[in-house]
Amino acid sequence: MNRRRFVTTAAGVLAALPVRPAWPLQAVAHHARDPESGPRWLPSAELLRTLPRLLELAAVPGLALASVDGDRVFLKAAGRAALAPERRIADDTMFEAASLGKPLFAYAVLRLIAAGKLELDRPLFDYLRAPDADTPRMRRVTARHVLTHTSGLPNWRHEPGPLAPATEPGSTFEYSGEGYFFLQRVVEHVTGRPIARLLREDVLEPLGMRESAWVWGDKFDGRMAMGYDEDGRPAEVYAAIGRRTAIIAREWGKPVEDWRYEDAVRTVQLVNPAWPVLPVYMVPNVAASLITTARDYARFLAHVAGAAPVDALSLPAPLAQAMVTPQVRLNSALAWGLGWGLQDDDQVRTLWHWGANNGFRNFCLADQSHGRAAVVLTNSGNGPRVYERVIVSLTGHDQPAFLRA
Repeated sequence: MNRRRFVTTAAGVLAALPVRPAWPLQAVAHHARDPESGPRWLPSAELLRTLPRLLELAAVPGLALASVDGDRVFLKAAGRAALAPERRIADDTMFEAASLGKPLFAYAVLRLIAAGKLELDRPLFDYLRAPDADTPRMRRVTARHVLTHTSGLPNWRHEPGPLAPATEPGSTFEYSGEGYFFLQRVVEHVTGRPIARLLREDVLEPLGMRESAWVWGDKFDGRMAMGYDEDGRPAEVYAAIGRRTAIIAREWGKPVEDWRYEDAVRTVQLVNPAWPVLPVYMVPNVAASLITTARDYARFLAHVAGAAPVDALSLPAPLAQAMVTPQVRLNSALAWGLGWGLQDDDQVRTLWHWGANNGFRNFCLADQSHGRAAVVLTNSGNGPRVYERVIVSLTGHDQPAFLRA
């Protein structure tokens, strides 16, 4: 599991830090521009022609791309889902989405807040008095802190022990999957529902995302891309865990989708006795275990971008606005909203997120002002070498977010 840490000083993340729209357009692509609709986010013929060469030079086996531009969705699969035996990537090839699952879970949390089942600024410890969360700072962590990565928790713990934020909640940006996993436990507790089933029934199904899940399914066999590390060696995380947990689920007579936190805890050392019992090895895991296709994830992006909204999943205006309002600032161009990275350049504010598991690197972004979005999924640790070029070609300019990913 990738354990990147993103830390800035408290002074550097104050929401009051002024924004300077000083990220210039770069002459990397030529787009016809309509003053009202903005440049099109559809792949150029030149990009499609050069994709195989880019994959070869970057040592990336393959990718799947989906771009949303108003009512148009463009899909492109290129390269190989597996090297030996060779298997080509198709539109229905599934990838470990890694942290691209976080915005989907965050959206579910905002829906629960809208329904009055959670409060954005109430300490999570008030909902779930878990012994491992009974530490001074952790008792003050809220849903807002988790969704903005200001809980003070690390990305993932390396050793069992209490949840003890390193900084005062709300003072420092530090990217944290650990915080998301604790919020997952809280959501299970307040709703009385297993998290994977809740997310399927309340988010994935209304969006029509039938090729996505936070737990392994037998239907994924033959469609799952194999991940590869930077040196081209096979590497996968949650697909491998998923296959093993599916066997355990059959032995228990309890589908993985119905597992709760306590079941996930029991399973870790059944999957691998050498592993410590830590959330990073548990499934379902809202921060990391989503498996999806590019065309399925584009359905979520189309909703967020306003290109194809789903009325049943709409947010009240104040929450929708808070989602895309800087809650904590990283620098003059980048901030974090509720579940999303936010990027300000000389064109528009866009929402973005990365995803990184061993063997998979992914990126997505959405522009609500013009109903545009894009996602690129790759099955290689070298994926950013390609997805950055793809996104630049689609949007017509570089992205400040690449300097943080």
